[in-house]
Amino acid sequence: MNLPLKLNDKIKRTNKEGCVYAYIVSVKDEDFNTVEQQALVRLQTSVSLPGFRTGKVPVNMIKEQFPKAVKDEIVDAAAKASISDMLKVDNITPVVTPLIKNVKFESEKSVEIEIQFECVPQFEVKGYKDIKATKKTHKVSDKDIDTYLKRVRDYNAYLKAVEGESVVIDKSHYIVFDYEAFEDGKKLEENSAKGELIEIANPGANQIAGLVDNVMGAKKGETREFDSEAGGRKLHFKVTINEIKTKISPEIDDKFLKEAGVKTIEELNANIRKMLERTESDKTEKDFTVQIEEELLKKNTLELPPTLIKQETKDLMEMFKKRMGDTQGKVKDETLVEKLKPMAERNLRIAYILHNIGEKEKIEVTEKDLQAELDKALASVPTEKEKEQIKDVFGKRKEYITATLRENKTMEFVKAKTSVKEEIN
Repeated sequence: MNLPLKLNDKIKRTNKEGCVYAYIVSVKDEDFNTVEQQALVRLQTSVSLPGFRTGKVPVNMIKEQFPKAVKDEIVDAAAKASISDMLKVDNITPVVTPLIKNVKFESEKSVEIEIQFECVPQFEVKGYKDIKATKKTHKVSDKDIDTYLKRVRDYNAYLKAVEGESVVIDKSHYIVFDYEAFEDGKKLEENSAKGELIEIANPGANQIAGLVDNVMGAKKGETREFDSEAGGRKLHFKVTINEIKTKISPEIDDKFLKEAGVKTIEELNANIRKMLERTESDKTEKDFTVQIEEELLKKNTLELPPTLIKQETKDLMEMFKKRMGDTQGKVKDETLVEKLKPMAERNLRIAYILHNIGEKEKIEVTEKDLQAELDKALASVPTEKEKEQIKDVFGKRKEYITATLRENKTMEFVKAKTSVKEEIN
């Protein structure tokens, strides 16, 4: 129930930092009496005392027996009665529940309450009709197709032992080896190992310094000895070659083509070209969108509500943890927050900028737009059960889906106004 109070001339702003506003309201005299009476009536419905049924305790006894509860109810009623007038002072829109910060009862008939609001950023969006951006398109070549095919073949490759007494290690080989480390003639078990595998051409940063140079030209079963350093210690190593292997990549034969779902190499190359062209198109569009977003950010400065930054960062953290699975355990939450917070702020700024452009240009999402999005989602699943689940989600999240579609339509509007330079390489 709204109290019949006139508090607008008793409200003043005490602070403004970015999107955070603070106001003080002074409630006294007749207004205080009105608020106090409502507080007492509300308490009367719930408190009880010996000799009185609930709802029948006299209000004067409630004031005497429950002074703190009375004050709490007064503050609650006064805050609710004044919030609408506070919002009108700067024409603000809260994004989270207002916070009562300070309360001062100056007398038995006067209270001063400070209330803090986190609000939607207020700014005049600009510069979205004169953006210049470059669309960098990569034309898929025969070399790109060959490179992709080589990656596929390498992914499906296997290692095969090279037999023959004349075979010696060269840069095309992989080797399986044991090694022992000695310091001052004493074997170091912690620095020795069996069955290690390395690629001679790419041994990795953690391998024994000088290993590759000292095993080049060796044969299977041969032992090579050399001196090296590990952890700042001078050690002597004995390396025994167990196997020499080479990588075998599958040939592009009938079996390979069948597994790829095609009949000829020409058909395979055509499919790869289409796939690479789609990938390049997506990359081009993504880069184009990022350029526009960066220009919008440069031309529009806005503060953000702190609570929304925290929530967006938390949401990004949850997404990151789901994507990374068990490997995420190695990263502390504090480190994640530090890394993800700038991304969260960027996401929110872009969203607010696009929202304001949409408001200014009167961009709307129609029922036809929503139905088209629903139809697309329904077409992506095969079963009736899944279709019903999608319909349920659309019903429950209609507001969120509408906002997302509106944001997308607004970005398309901005792209249509962008001066585009085409680059093909």
